[in-house]
Amino acid sequence: MLSQTSLVVALVALLALLAGVLLYGVHQRRVHRLQQRLDAVLQASTDAVSFEDLDGVVEGWSPGAQAMLGYTAEQMLGQTLQRLVPAERRFEEDAPWDVPDAASHSLDTVRLHQNGSLVPVSMVRVPLLDAQGQRIGTARVLRDISRQQVSAELIQSMAFNDGLTGLPNWRLLRDRIWRAQLNSARQRSYFAVLYVDVDNFKAVNSAHGRAVGDQVLVEVSVRLMAAIRQNDTVARVRGDEFVVLLEDLGSKEVSAAHHVNTVADKIWDMLERDYTLGELHIRCTASIGIQLRLGGNGSVDQIIQAADAAMAQVKQGRRSVARGVFGGT
Repeated sequence: MLSQTSLVVALVALLALLAGVLLYGVHQRRVHRLQQRLDAVLQASTDAVSFEDLDGVVEGWSPGAQAMLGYTAEQMLGQTLQRLVPAERRFEEDAPWDVPDAASHSLDTVRLHQNGSLVPVSMVRVPLLDAQGQRIGTARVLRDISRQQVSAELIQSMAFNDGLTGLPNWRLLRDRIWRAQLNSARQRSYFAVLYVDVDNFKAVNSAHGRAVGDQVLVEVSVRLMAAIRQNDTVARVRGDEFVVLLEDLGSKEVSAAHHVNTVADKIWDMLERDYTLGELHIRCTASIGIQLRLGGNGSVDQIIQAADAAMAQVKQGRRSVARGVFGGT
């Protein structure tokens, strides 16, 4: 498939040759051959190609344009492209031609399909000139970039989300804790980090296999999400270890601590219930370490490490849930 830039160049070159042929009266067979080449390019392209006069009236509408945007040539010829432009994008049509590189600039935008849906496109517009170099119209090429957007979103998801559970990963968690620190310092509102470890998870993998273990981890993530508010965060940081971030807990330490303790107890209760996977009934418990924080004191890694250390105390059986409270700005 021709690239968008190559297609525009080819179209403009063919149009220029065709204009020159008509102007100087070269043999009609050459005109016919050039017209055939232009038609072949337009027929083969899946891009939307249109030609407009100086008033913006459509004089040419390719099969790719019909396939992409739903309108037939009969519906578009003699009309303008305004029907394709969402109201909030009208300013794009007012871009002046005398701005350097404006004629060949590729713009990522959206256009309206006949059915009212939005089509993400990359658009290039090129001036059509006569023999004296005066603009007589516009050639416009639109390429559907919805697949590119899906690919970009997939790459984004892979970079910031855990592949098994779909939860935020370590990278995204660190960013959210950093933002929680900034908000806490600005609003003087507590936030908390809970480090959650599934006890004896290796025994589950050993007894039932990794596939069953993965199902348990997915169910753990579901239960953790059910235990928190919509604006809080659950992240999977490694193996059977998760981190819960609770934000906007208020300016009073007592009420903030009460909320965190309630969530921790809810998590512990939900995770120790049986995991029913087909005919299997697996029982797990969890160890939870807590850091309740106010302000931006300490780095993100230090906060996570402190919660991890508190969780390790639970593992050693010193207490049921380890908690710590730190203030600062």
